[in-house]
Amino acid sequence: MLDINWVAVTTQTVTFILLVWFLGKFALGPIGNVIDSRQQEIQSTLDQAAADRRAMEQSRAEYEQRLANIEAEAREHITTAMKQAQSEAAAIITQARDDAAAQRNRALSEIDQERRKAIMEIRAEMADLAVIAASKILEREINPAVHRELITDFIGRVGSQA
Repeated sequence: MLDINWVAVTTQTVTFILLVWFLGKFALGPIGNVIDSRQQEIQSTLDQAAADRRAMEQSRAEYEQRLANIEAEAREHITTAMKQAQSEAAAIITQARDDAAAQRNRALSEIDQERRKAIMEIRAEMADLAVIAASKILEREINPAVHRELITDFIGRVGSQA
């Protein structure tokens, strides 16, 4: 049969209990504290990483918003510049048309003045020719001033009727 040495079993049981108590008090306590502190450190690192991530995402969102605002401003500046350029082009075109019309009017006025001057010269030459022709026909000296006045008056009446 089995011989059990109860003294050895009791001694080993008491020794085991003392060992467990001793290890729990002096070995496992500090190890548990180290584990707890390490766990708290890891948790605080994770919390800090999460906070940093949230801050980074917020910064990214602000950056994207600023970028969108800058793009909108750039589009607005481009649109404004295009409108200004179009209005300046329209003003230049209008000025050019006005200048062209003014030059045309000046040219027409000069042409009209030259035409009137030419008509006056032609009338004077016609009067001179008429006096010369009349004197040749009559073969006598005619008062040129009187004839010129009569002929100029006649030509004026004929020219105004035409």
